[in-house]
Amino acid sequence: MASKKYSGDLVRKLVRQVETSTCECLPRPSRYEQGDVLRLPLHGVWPVGCMTGEFEIEKFIGGGFAGQVYRCKLVALEHEHGAQIEGLEVGAIYGVKILIPPSRFAKRFRNVVYWLAFQGPFTAQVIESACRAGVLWQKIIRHAAAQEFGSPDCVADVYAHFFDPGQQAYGEVREWVEGRMWRLEADTRLGERRRWKTVDPASAGSPEFTAKRQFMSRFVRLLHRMGAGELARQYEWGTLKSQPNLLKRYGHDDDPAAGLCAFDFRAGLALLPWLPMSPADFGLILRGLRRGAVVQFDRGDMKQLRAFVESNAEHFAGMEGMVRALEMHELSYRASMPDITHQSWRLLRDADLRSDVREGLVTGYRCAGLVDETYAERLLEGGGRFAGFYLLGAIPVLGRFLRRCRGNAAYRLHLRRFWKKPGYRRKCWGASLRHHLIGWLRCGRVGDARAEWLIAHPAWFWVQAFTLRILPPGLHRAVAEPRMVWDRISGAWRFMRSFFKDAAFREQWLGDQVEAGFEDGMLSEVERDRIMGHVRDPFIVKYLRSLGVHFATLPVTQIVSVIVATTVLVYKLMQGEDAGVAWLYFGGILVAFQVVPISPGSICRGVYVVALMIKERNYRDYLVAAPLSFVKYIGYLAFPFQMITTYPELARFMGSRWAMDAVRIVPVFGEHGALLEHAVFDLFFNVPRVIGAWCGRHARLVLNLWMLTGVAIFDLVTRTCVLDVKSTTNLLIAVVALCVLPRVLFYPVLRRK
Repeated sequence: MASKKYSGDLVRKLVRQVETSTCECLPRPSRYEQGDVLRLPLHGVWPVGCMTGEFEIEKFIGGGFAGQVYRCKLVALEHEHGAQIEGLEVGAIYGVKILIPPSRFAKRFRNVVYWLAFQGPFTAQVIESACRAGVLWQKIIRHAAAQEFGSPDCVADVYAHFFDPGQQAYGEVREWVEGRMWRLEADTRLGERRRWKTVDPASAGSPEFTAKRQFMSRFVRLLHRMGAGELARQYEWGTLKSQPNLLKRYGHDDDPAAGLCAFDFRAGLALLPWLPMSPADFGLILRGLRRGAVVQFDRGDMKQLRAFVESNAEHFAGMEGMVRALEMHELSYRASMPDITHQSWRLLRDADLRSDVREGLVTGYRCAGLVDETYAERLLEGGGRFAGFYLLGAIPVLGRFLRRCRGNAAYRLHLRRFWKKPGYRRKCWGASLRHHLIGWLRCGRVGDARAEWLIAHPAWFWVQAFTLRILPPGLHRAVAEPRMVWDRISGAWRFMRSFFKDAAFREQWLGDQVEAGFEDGMLSEVERDRIMGHVRDPFIVKYLRSLGVHFATLPVTQIVSVIVATTVLVYKLMQGEDAGVAWLYFGGILVAFQVVPISPGSICRGVYVVALMIKERNYRDYLVAAPLSFVKYIGYLAFPFQMITTYPELARFMGSRWAMDAVRIVPVFGEHGALLEHAVFDLFFNVPRVIGAWCGRHARLVLNLWMLTGVAIFDLVTRTCVLDVKSTTNLLIAVVALCVLPRVLFYPVLRRK
């Protein structure tokens, strides 16, 4: 995979060059960089107040379908007419979320799904009432959760909303929660999780896992009682990806149920009845259809909310104005969309509703750059002009282009100048080149030096844009920058050599890993200090040296698989085999090497561990590591498994890191903190421990069954197959070595004290 490290200064330089070009229609930024300062017009959630704030971006946290999130420092506030926004303080840290995805694919997919659901643009991005309704919902939910759970801190606060002119999208300023995802816990009582509803988290095998599930279940029930059933989808356990929406605040490690905080109430994708995107969605779709909701997103039941507030009047005293404001903005928000599943025939008979829908759609067109202010005013008049413009969007591929040609005078001028003036055309190409290079830098398609070179040689950029750009970013960069491939190979070689030879280097590597784990919340401060206090223990030193060997065996399987596949390919072609069949053999061999449980790399790793056992005449310290080292993929956990008893924190930490790295390749569900991450950790760390503990208690039975299985296989093969003496002897040796000797030799070693 290509490295995504790039120079923020280079990106800002390219952004300035794009902004200062004389093109009529400049491309908008897809996201901002660390160090950028956002000047935003802020509107308080409640009480309402208007201010202007300047936020310095400290870190881009990430983005999904709902939008992009930044960790920002508020560096300046300008008061308008003495207005104040409760919760904002200069110098404090806040989370700023802009409701537009940073990825072009994510934005297009989200908008298509939303249009199928509501026949309009993504409303929270372009309609103020939709954005404001969302932040008011969060305020009210926070207040209700304070009564339910005893503290308002169980829901993150939200302070203001704004409209970002740079990306033409609304956003919100909310509390920055200093916390972490769940800790992946070593647990040999996995069966207790089936009783998560009644078990005490403090006494459970997985305290934080149990506490999180109990909290989310209780929180979902609260949202349904409030009439926010569609918002509850963000916390439905069965979606498999809702778990990261609940953080655990720092400073609450002693109590697994304390410090939990729900912080995300912005849905990204509408739930269509024919497009479930998680296991829980099937049940949600059926539940929605029973109450008449064909599509689901963020609609609240205002009657139910009003009844909930009235039944808890003492707790909501003084908040009647906020509830009325939410009702008003919800009404305006829903009236801004065609939403034929809810509006139905009212669109035909209610002129006021049609006017509201038209205004909402035109606002979306204006934010998307499809129309200018003049044409927007003409569209608001309705009639055939508006109907024709709306239907233009249904034309595949060309719909957006035709709309811009029709409704945006600046875009029409841009097209005329582009085709008539070569100098203007070159400037537009230069701005487009730089805009695309920004995206290439961020996704790792190009390095800093190569980007500078492509700016100086634009022809080569356009060649890559229409050829290599169809490849994944890593492969694109490998083809375009072969020097990068060599640098990575030589860097990996230097790392492995230093890791194997230099004890100080290994200690530094482990220290960096542990410190990163502490910052990610995977280790407490006590656990971190305990691990670093044992970093020079003989077994840890031995483990790190063995880990260096494991690193060295990583490419063995890939190299051997390519050599074998190429040899077979050449042999088949020389034998006159059809080229298609020969290449099928080539691909089949590569796939086979990836799926077999034991591979050349794992054999090398296992042989090293066995040699270490023989050299040291130490069998007991390798009883777990030796057999697991021969197994592909999980063999990298062989020594963490071996260390569980003596160094449990380090064993759990290394297993957690492996699970997190392995699950990242899964789109959507592979998010950090999601349920799949925990399942992978359980499968490769906790489940083997459970099986190992059972086998340890029944070692004699297990080894006897293993020996009898081997003998039965030998008997079956010799009875059903005609084997020569040599083959029979080889099979006998294999059965004795793999099945009989463990019972004869391994079991006595196990019994020794």
